[in-house]
Amino acid sequence: MDLNQRKLNKDEWNGIEIPVNEREKIVLDLITKGFHDVNVKYNNNLSLVDYLKTSNTQAIQDYIYENHLMPKLKKIKKKYSIPDYPSVTNSTKMKKADAIRMENNANSISQNIDKIFEFKLLEHFSDMYSRITKNSKKWLIHYYTLNILINYNVKNLNNNIVQYMKNVLETLSSRVTKLDLIEYGYEMIEKNPDLLKYSDEELYEHQKELFTVCKRPNAKLVLYIAPTGTGKTMSPIGLSERYKVIFVCAARHIGLALAKSAISINKKVAFAFGCNDAEDIRLHYFSAKDYTVNRKTGGIWKVDNTVGDKVEIMISDIKSYIPAMYYMMAFNPVDNIILYWDEPTITMDYDSHPIHDIIKRNWSKNLIPNIVLSSATLPHQEEMRDTLIDFKNKFMNYNPEIHSIVSHDCKKTIPIINKDGYVEMPHYLSEKYEDMKKIVKHCDKYKTLMRYIDLSEAIKLIVYMNKNRLITNESDSIEHMRNFPSIESINMKNIKMYYFKLLKRMDEETWNRVYNELKQKREKKMESNIYVTTQDAYTLTDGPTIFLANDTSKIASFCIQTAKIPSDIITQISNNIRENNVINSRIADLEKSIEDGIAKDSENDKKMAEGRFNPEIKRMMKKVEEMRLVIKRVALNEMFVPNTRLHLNRYGHQEVMNAFTCDISDQDVEKIMRINDIEDSWKLLLMMGIGVFANQENAPYMEIMKKLAQEQKLYLIIASSDYIYGTNYQFCHGYISKDLGCMSQEKCIQAMGRVGRNNLQYTYSIRFRDDELIYKLFKEDDVKPEVANMARLFITEDEDEYNE
Repeated sequence: MDLNQRKLNKDEWNGIEIPVNEREKIVLDLITKGFHDVNVKYNNNLSLVDYLKTSNTQAIQDYIYENHLMPKLKKIKKKYSIPDYPSVTNSTKMKKADAIRMENNANSISQNIDKIFEFKLLEHFSDMYSRITKNSKKWLIHYYTLNILINYNVKNLNNNIVQYMKNVLETLSSRVTKLDLIEYGYEMIEKNPDLLKYSDEELYEHQKELFTVCKRPNAKLVLYIAPTGTGKTMSPIGLSERYKVIFVCAARHIGLALAKSAISINKKVAFAFGCNDAEDIRLHYFSAKDYTVNRKTGGIWKVDNTVGDKVEIMISDIKSYIPAMYYMMAFNPVDNIILYWDEPTITMDYDSHPIHDIIKRNWSKNLIPNIVLSSATLPHQEEMRDTLIDFKNKFMNYNPEIHSIVSHDCKKTIPIINKDGYVEMPHYLSEKYEDMKKIVKHCDKYKTLMRYIDLSEAIKLIVYMNKNRLITNESDSIEHMRNFPSIESINMKNIKMYYFKLLKRMDEETWNRVYNELKQKREKKMESNIYVTTQDAYTLTDGPTIFLANDTSKIASFCIQTAKIPSDIITQISNNIRENNVINSRIADLEKSIEDGIAKDSENDKKMAEGRFNPEIKRMMKKVEEMRLVIKRVALNEMFVPNTRLHLNRYGHQEVMNAFTCDISDQDVEKIMRINDIEDSWKLLLMMGIGVFANQENAPYMEIMKKLAQEQKLYLIIASSDYIYGTNYQFCHGYISKDLGCMSQEKCIQAMGRVGRNNLQYTYSIRFRDDELIYKLFKEDDVKPEVANMARLFITEDEDEYNE
């Protein structure tokens, strides 16, 4: 993690200009509109009306039903005994233009069925009756899916087919119990890609609460606690719809990610990185008010960075906050500014850190009365009493308020796998009844842990207790309306909450029976999970993996050692790398001489434009080109590259279709081979699709690795624990190494938060190499360095005492 409080370099400036993808723009648009209406919903899936780009009249609805949907129902009825479907009478004549459009697009519809929502409904409808015909209870999966899908806000959905399906589902409801549905909850919810794929886009509940709270007129300190990967860092974009926002974070890449998103939707952004005073602040072109125009291009040339009244979001590092604050106050009323401090717990797990003094100064000198402290692991309100009292005393003239937003949004499961390959759960952690009660109490307080409760294991306990009538209180039964009042309420979050409810209400006798029987029946998720370059690689599916360790070199060496690459191949590759290193070193010397020679020429720009150089420089340029042609291509047989077809075949897993592998081009390999001052082993690892993020100063290597990680081209990233905060790369699996056993509980949760950040329902896992850290995660920890340090640093000192 880069905590260097320095100015932005050229690559970083260029990086923020690259627009985010269309999917991300939809989310950003939702956030901006959501500030004004927190209940706003989008659904961009296409109905037949929208696919045909025609008007939505009843005549068209009827025409589509009769000509495109009824024929599908007719085919289904030939196969299965489905209820009669109604015909329609076209009482209203369709416009001629619409009729022509319908006829012209008939073939197009048949070729694009997978893009049209009504056909997805019919697919589940057909599958449901296929299962019913075969007396398979798995028809419930499609029954549930249809109940959910028809309630999504797809525009202009055909009302005839929707009403027919609602009637059918109502008829079938008498054959369904809630226990039946929950028993199939793993396949029905977690392994059901259509629930997320076709779902409405809407704000998270914590974003709704944040926007509502921030609209209140009084000064406010908001403690904003929500799971990683649920949009906290993008929330300032919504707040900027009304307020000026100063976004502060110790990790520069978090601020730059926000800047990139904000600029993609034309928000006006300024930057305070490595600033000693306000003169060091720089405006993005969108924010510039006074500037000169480049005569040749007509674009902005020089910007007057002192005029910032258009700035909506100021993005600052820790060092630059005070200059950024005064800059924004020069153009805006102080009560119309929000200080949004992201991940304030960064470095708080250290007893001392160079940034601590800067944090202390920023809090003491802060004049902004509206503050949001945002983190998945922020201490709770009762743990921050001194800070809250300090805030109220400092801003007593603004009628200050304290608000806590604690979220447990849970749309996916990221199970914890212990060192023996079992899924770990609260009800497996200890045989002692008193321990179980403490674990449940801890989870109830820190609801972000709900994300790591395995849905299938929770369902096993729920079904076992209900089927064996181990629930003494009728209101705790699964069929009681209070627990699951509707089909829609049977979702991942509510099932997990019900799981905790049963544990909380369980008596000791019942607990002993449940623990012993379920523990005995528990099956391994995987036989082993540490050999990431050989026999266990196939378990790393769908996307990249992150391996967190303090000793990254040890893990890197282990990856090479266990890859079982024959010694003669390693020798040949090593020899080629060494020879290339020698050539690259000579090229670097020549290039330095060329640069020096050009720099001495006062007419450098003109000569370069005309391609005119003195003979000696030309000779050196030619020599560089000749030497580059001598560089040997370095490649590794695919048999040793994890999860390629040859590799899977080698270890007997050729049937695995979603095993994730790297996508490293020859150009990427060549770039890494040109870097001299990195270990040769790292170059070998790259050919296996493995990158190393460690505390080293090789900027070219890190830039290439970041690019490959962002594009999801690496199979595995090995990183130290300081790289966890705000890393927005998309990981599907994560390893927590043995040597991180001393990691604090909060930092462990941050580490786990690197996995499962995308919006797809993949298979995820967090794999611990030391079970003690799992136990530590689920138990109340008296040693909380983050709490102690925040209490020490987030409190105002007297100006005289501070200046000393």
